[in-house]
Amino acid sequence: PDELQVSFDEEDTRIQLGENGAPVWTEGDLVSVFYRSNAHDKYEFTGETGDTSGTLKRVSQGTPTVGLDKVVAIYPYNENYLLSLLSGNIKASLPAEQTYLADSYGLGSSIMISSSKTDRLYMRNVCGWLKLQFTGADTAIKKIVLRGNNDEQVAGDIYICSDDASCTLASDLTGADGVNSGDLEGTLVGTNTIITSVTLNCGDGVTLNSETPTAFYIALPPQTFEKGFTATIYGSDGSTKEISTENLITIERNHILPMASATLEMPIPSNEIWYTSSDGNVIKPYSGFYNSNATAMQLFGANITSNTYENGVGVITFDGDVTTIGGYAFYDCSALTSVTIPDSVTTIGEYAFWDCDALTSVTIPNNVTTIGGCAFDGCSALTNVTIPDSVTTIEERAFAYCDALKAFYGKFASADNRCLIVNGVLNSFAPAGLTEYTIPDSVTTIGKKAFAYCSALTSITIGNSVTTIGSYAFYGCDALTSITIPDSVTTIGNYAFYSCDALTSVTIPDSVTTIGEWAFYYCRALTSVTIGNSVTTIGKRAFASCDALKSVTIGNSVTTIGSEAFEYCFALKEVYCKPTTPPSLDGSSVFYANASGRKIYVPTASVDAYKAADGWKKYADAIEPYTFTE
Repeated sequence: PDELQVSFDEEDTRIQLGENGAPVWTEGDLVSVFYRSNAHDKYEFTGETGDTSGTLKRVSQGTPTVGLDKVVAIYPYNENYLLSLLSGNIKASLPAEQTYLADSYGLGSSIMISSSKTDRLYMRNVCGWLKLQFTGADTAIKKIVLRGNNDEQVAGDIYICSDDASCTLASDLTGADGVNSGDLEGTLVGTNTIITSVTLNCGDGVTLNSETPTAFYIALPPQTFEKGFTATIYGSDGSTKEISTENLITIERNHILPMASATLEMPIPSNEIWYTSSDGNVIKPYSGFYNSNATAMQLFGANITSNTYENGVGVITFDGDVTTIGGYAFYDCSALTSVTIPDSVTTIGEYAFWDCDALTSVTIPNNVTTIGGCAFDGCSALTNVTIPDSVTTIEERAFAYCDALKAFYGKFASADNRCLIVNGVLNSFAPAGLTEYTIPDSVTTIGKKAFAYCSALTSITIGNSVTTIGSYAFYGCDALTSITIPDSVTTIGNYAFYSCDALTSVTIPDSVTTIGEWAFYYCRALTSVTIGNSVTTIGKRAFASCDALKSVTIGNSVTTIGSEAFEYCFALKEVYCKPTTPPSLDGSSVFYANASGRKIYVPTASVDAYKAADGWKKYADAIEPYTFTE
């Protein structure tokens, strides 16, 4: 039909709040309708803003292929919604960004659904709402980013049970068409896209009142936040503030959960650094060996005038603006638990917080443009990091060896919040709680030490967008048993898989041209290696000390094999060397200390050339002819 009648079926169902909290429609609201078929039609609300019921007029019509005995409608309109014919569930998506609306939640941010046997639709809510309230003097909020402390899903793909009277989210039990209706527990289930943070954008900024709280509504899927949530508030002046609760929080469908009003303070002065310590004592910056000749002026851009710790907060005061956190500034400050850096800082230098193993929280101000190499290297208690939009450069190893890191937020963060991706380079990884991981398609280079010492990872999937595996990329991943190197990779860097003790086999594709030095050194479980036909160089000690290595196939384009490349491979019995021209051997220990009776098979026509070549002549008694089929 060209028109459908629509109204609210529940007292609190709303697209936005009208006067006195009455539920109202907004003129021009768009609704997706599956009218007695699987066809996806677009309808528009033709009434006026503030109406509680009215008419939906058809704007466009899909092409039906299967008929249904009901009408299913869902707000807001999205052409990508899919209706399952088997279960009646709808695959929908919760928005990762919502828009602030005064005294209400934003248009299009909260999903409503209707399932009817007639042409009259009664819309019901799917989500619930969290109501944050703030007061403050001369403070304007630009946006709020909310996330669960247990990395709960708050946006992305979901299934909704359209037939259930309570509009629950449906369990994704795989069936013929992707959904099975046998067990609808009302749990939140992600499909292709799982998002763990949601942003409420406030336009040019919402100015707070010092006395009357201002409300900010965020639509959320019904669920329990087991460890509470954290909200990061961004001020219009570039300041940030984080509020958090560790209490169990439950969001109920069709209910508003109001939080107690909080006062937002102004950002810290530009000549101060605030911190907390685990022992309640003063933290002394730049007092370690590496900074024995440094001055506060060199490290911070100003001199320290006082350093006090009172009422649970430490304050370092300077005689001018703090403009940088220099190299090794807080190196090995093992009692440091949190740091708030003033907005005047633009650079965080190399090793600035190196080995601050109690550090759980750092506020990176919105004027920082550069985070220096190893800046937070070894901060093993750090759980999450938010990168402000001002940052343009994050150098390699900035967050290496941060074992407890669960998520990155803000600029450069991947969609799953597990990576920092800078110009295609996977710069840093948050490994906590993961045993398997698939590298995002936007990555072209796996950066230096990106996954180093991720000791719980057992499997990594590398996509076809990756061309380079950087040096030390998987260094010390001693539980890694499986990795597939795609045909897109051309370079495997130095020490890339050094000491991956559990790795049992590796196939290096024909696309790879270089295997770096020590690339697979001490991979003690590695039993077989096949080196592709495009590899030209095998680096020094590339496969040395691989105790279990029994068989190696060397591709036909190899021209150089580095010194000691296969030394101390005590189980190595068979080397299949395809090149017709003997590759140059760097030194005389390339195959030193292999298994007794080890054979080197070379092309039949090249046997004499191998036995006479420098380096190879040492192994003349082991060289035998072989007919290679490719």
